[in-house]
Amino acid sequence: MSCLVCNKFLPDIMRFRAVEVHTLHIRDFDGERIVQALGETKEYEICTACAEREVQAVLFPKKRIMLKCLPFAVIGIIGAVLTLLLTVKNIMPVFRAIGPIAFVVGILGVVSKVRETLRERESVKKMSHDEAVRHCAWILVVKNAPKKYGDNDITYIPVNDSTKAMTAEKLSTEFDLLPAIASKVREILT
Repeated sequence: MSCLVCNKFLPDIMRFRAVEVHTLHIRDFDGERIVQALGETKEYEICTACAEREVQAVLFPKKRIMLKCLPFAVIGIIGAVLTLLLTVKNIMPVFRAIGPIAFVVGILGVVSKVRETLRERESVKKMSHDEAVRHCAWILVVKNAPKKYGDNDITYIPVNDSTKAMTAEKLSTEFDLLPAIASKVREILT
């Protein structure tokens, strides 16, 4: 197999096994409900070079923060412009609220993304180098593995020591699984 990210055949490859859980969201007049089913157990490989690049991107997140915050910054700027334009004109109050709401959503989105990125950075800084590389390699697996199977969303549950030690209830809360599926995943992990 080759690296999931760079598609190269390199000798320094980390292998990951993951159990797929397929989730179908059914929306009807009563609201939304989900149906889950177990998928396959798959193996993915990430090369050390890609994992090291991800560690550096997490530890020095300037570019990542800019990319994550750009859509919210645009929303905030549009909201500010709308606020200025709509207060000058004699427009219905309902439409005047759009600008400030967009501005607030933009600001809250930027703050949320910055906090999320810095929280991830701090958690990786606390790890040893090998743990950080392994953690970031798993992040790359989740980012680059297929996210959809038809209409179903795919969740990946790593097959490792920490998930093997989890109870069905812990698996259910950690990965948003239905209790019956969490029990089946627990059986597969043991």
